[in-house]
Amino acid sequence: MSTTGKLNVRVLEARLLRDTETFGKMDVYCLFNTRMQRVRTKTCRSGGKEPSWNGEEFVVDVKYIGDDMTIQCLDEDPCKSDLIGETIIKLSSLAIPGGLDDWFVIQYHGKEAGKIHLTGEWHPSDEALLPIT
Repeated sequence: MSTTGKLNVRVLEARLLRDTETFGKMDVYCLFNTRMQRVRTKTCRSGGKEPSWNGEEFVVDVKYIGDDMTIQCLDEDPCKSDLIGETIIKLSSLAIPGGLDDWFVIQYHGKEAGKIHLTGEWHPSDEALLPIT
């Protein structure tokens, strides 16, 4: 299996246990950080504890499949966004041949803060070298 390539990631939804708002619903967005890239989803206005991004997609340029990706869910506020929860996963956990559709647990100070639903589609860099049949 190739260790470099492109990883298409779709952000579907989250089910959050932690609420940072006293009044009203949270405006949730996610940050995805790898060694070479930083991606931010759109803000799900008034998404509360069940935000949805309807399959918002981004492409990760993978230099090494063993690298980590940090995922943070945040509540957007005018002064400073509040961290709802985060997790660190290996890119290889999303880079499954045939695709992956799974929920990933996020934590806040060591306690479960919810789950985020992602899909991944792996395109190894040597895919272009395969013969056409």
